[in-house]
Amino acid sequence: MSSWKNYYLLKQNSTMSRQLLESLNGNHQGLFRDYLDSLESEPRIAWYPSAGEDFRSLLYLSKQYSDRNPSKDVEPQAPNLFLFTDYFPWETSTFLDNRTIYDDDNTSIRVTAIEELPRISLPLHEEIVDFPEGGSALNRVVFMYVHVTSHLLGEFDAPVLYVFSENEAFYCNAMVPHNARLSHIVRIRYGGGLGGGKASGAWIDNTLGQLGCEVFIKDEDATWQPGDDHLKSICPELPTSSDASLTRIRQIPGHLWSGYHDNVSWYLVE
Repeated sequence: MSSWKNYYLLKQNSTMSRQLLESLNGNHQGLFRDYLDSLESEPRIAWYPSAGEDFRSLLYLSKQYSDRNPSKDVEPQAPNLFLFTDYFPWETSTFLDNRTIYDDDNTSIRVTAIEELPRISLPLHEEIVDFPEGGSALNRVVFMYVHVTSHLLGEFDAPVLYVFSENEAFYCNAMVPHNARLSHIVRIRYGGGLGGGKASGAWIDNTLGQLGCEVFIKDEDATWQPGDDHLKSICPELPTSSDASLTRIRQIPGHLWSGYHDNVSWYLVE
């Protein structure tokens, strides 16, 4: 497959695993079980590691945004599930204490339904995170429906699965064993210094092919740090290098999303 279009059609026809989602739901009968049962095809999952309280991916990865801001090449279909991971080391936090996640003159993001799923048990590595004792949210899993009201994009709903865990532990101990397939990966303000941990997320580049990623959104070319190197030693399934070819299809000034680097860019992964 030499052209992106043929490669993309091949990916569209391939089977994407939902084993990971089923494992997180377990035998729980509730909102997430109903969501999984409603899927008519394999889910298209956008993974946002180190998401914190940033829900802007719901806007920037929406069909509405893509329609208003066409890419430079064929853009894969938008995700239909957003998977956030972050270990949230704080003992006190107001995150998800009320239904309103974000609200300003242009955009509001509000939780319309929420449930807690069975807790998981994943490690924290002191070689990767700054606070290995974790916090009260650690290993909790929450599923929610979020309603977005945007002055530019209109109104729409999005399902969000939030896993409070170390990104690296979730990748190695949950994604890899369950053959996770992700349509989109977002690496924005990942961390790596000044309280953000000891990893930059550079290791994610090596997983793009393994995880079946079609679109990679990032705000920098990350440099390997000690935490990224440590993942190599504890997760033999991590590919030793990246064989992905990236083609930039969209770019916005960094202040519109991360406020961290000059630009945020969307890349097709081939």
